[in-house]
Amino acid sequence: MSTSASIVSHALVLPLLIALLTASLTLLSRQSLKLTISLSLLGTCAYVASVISLLFSVQHGPLVYQFSAWPAPYGISFVADSFALLLLCITAIVTAGVLLYSITTVDESKQKFSYHSLLHFMLFGVTGALLTGDLFNLFVWFEVTLMTSYVLVTFYSTSKQTKAGMTYVVLNLIGGAFMLISIGGIYATTGTLNLADLSYRLSHPDLYNISIPSVILFSMILFVVFALKSGLVPLHFWVPLVYQAAPSPISALLSGVVKKVGLYAMIRIFFTVFPSGDSTPLGEFSILTIFGISLFVLSATSIIFGGISALSQDNIDNLLAYSSISQMGFIMLPLSLAALFPSIREMALIATIILTLNHSLAKASLFLASGCIKNAIGSANLSDLGGLSRHSPILSISVFVSIFSLVGLPPVFGFFGKLHLLILPLNAEPIQTMYSSLFVLILLLGTVLSFLYAIRLWNTGFWGAISSTVSDSTIPVQNQYVLLFFTILLISLGIGFEHISPLIESASRSAIDSSGYIEAVLYHR
Repeated sequence: MSTSASIVSHALVLPLLIALLTASLTLLSRQSLKLTISLSLLGTCAYVASVISLLFSVQHGPLVYQFSAWPAPYGISFVADSFALLLLCITAIVTAGVLLYSITTVDESKQKFSYHSLLHFMLFGVTGALLTGDLFNLFVWFEVTLMTSYVLVTFYSTSKQTKAGMTYVVLNLIGGAFMLISIGGIYATTGTLNLADLSYRLSHPDLYNISIPSVILFSMILFVVFALKSGLVPLHFWVPLVYQAAPSPISALLSGVVKKVGLYAMIRIFFTVFPSGDSTPLGEFSILTIFGISLFVLSATSIIFGGISALSQDNIDNLLAYSSISQMGFIMLPLSLAALFPSIREMALIATIILTLNHSLAKASLFLASGCIKNAIGSANLSDLGGLSRHSPILSISVFVSIFSLVGLPPVFGFFGKLHLLILPLNAEPIQTMYSSLFVLILLLGTVLSFLYAIRLWNTGFWGAISSTVSDSTIPVQNQYVLLFFTILLISLGIGFEHISPLIESASRSAIDSSGYIEAVLYHR
């Protein structure tokens, strides 16, 4: 490895170190709120800069860092490719927006004491989860993220938050236990936990005497754990409870950032690690076949159930929570076809990545907008609102753009995700008629439901005469500027889609490039 390549690989741990250092410094500086906020902002800016610079450094192949110079597969590996770093970039952007919003909304004493350190410690956990190169450390980083997110969900210690926090932590602890059992089973079956080494061994099961049925069993346990963390039906029941109880900035982070860790792990393990040939015939007893069929059922159910449930909600946070369940179904749906039909795998991953980035930005913006409404009006019930479009134009424009970006209307970013979903079955000959018809039917029905609850939210809360509760309210201008930032970003990504599409295509290719991942980690190429 050249000196320049070695320097860049060492820079791979920089985002992790920045997040940890910022969390420590903000905890130590809690005697001065101004110093705490300054350190938090400075650390976030440094984190954003480091992640963006790394993203452009991996366009020609993954970067690998071996802790303590122990070679893979024996040491701890950090691996960064276009896919991981694109998700880290959106994580950094959403976190920066949430931080700016929090400065004026979170209680000052809470900010001084723990809020900023917890926020950056959560970022520390998410960063580790997206960069780790082995299964056990993926579990460890999941638990780091869980610890901080639990404290943040119960941040103000109300009875509602305590109940939601207990539900959240118990379910995730159960999921973590099953994840640990699965990891132990995979290690006992394959003899390794390094993702690159695991991928290589699964490509040569006879050479390593690997029982494929055992790997399938343990991998499907992992799938259930990731489905729980992503909030797919029927493992969704924690989502409305937590999102309504948590402070709005935390709901924005949970939906825009933390949920995506489960999605990332699912893609990394089932598409980078598990091998597939040039074709995966339907009916073949393989990991990806079982994964694809299971995910298709869960995704379709999530789209329909989440959309119908969102239509009946009067509370904005509940509406957004059920919308999040439905949108995660949209994000996962193309992955099911990617698992079943390798010829469209890259195209399907592109659709998933676009929808993931769009959901992170739009849903974070919507939860922050809900926080603005609750802080100013004292209620997030649609029945208490009305006329917000005339009372608060910036807030209204932000909500309008974000909610209809989720629906997929042009020219905003979400349109391109739905467009890629529509053309997916049309450009894939191997897709059987049954799957193609079901895919299009679910997509159209889910989009109609999304449009209906978006129209209901807009017509009830923002259109019409200004209600008495709205007329007496004042929404801080600085918070509206944060929402405007997300709005401009969604519109800019839509209008300038051709400029970011190469990054998305590169991320899609890297997510399914098992050989490149193996060579980078095991052979340092």
